Amino acid sequence: MKRRSEPGQHAARRDQKGGLPIAERAELQRQGFKAAARGEERDENPMDEQLNRPSATGECLDLWQKRKDAWQQGHDVQSQADDQASSHSPRQEESDEH
Repeated sequence: MKRRSEPGQHAARRDQKGGLPIAERAELQRQGFKAAARGEERDENPMDEQLNRPSATGECLDLWQKRKDAWQQGHDVQSQADDQASSHSPRQEESDEH
């Protein structure tokens, strides 16, 4: 059943760029974070799959690109955090003295 907006209720808040709703951008970024944490590569963005491309979904190219970029941003942030954490942690062989 489709929900109707209550009178006076605003449409979903959109980001400053006038693109995606903030909640959708955050969800796509979260998915990108999780993919990077699982070790998936940068080029495994699900928005590149044929079923998610504008030719299959009918959405405009600009909106699709914003979704793709949101996932990519999440992936990049997690990947950078993982790289920094691994470069700052002591090497396993140095910590094993037994």
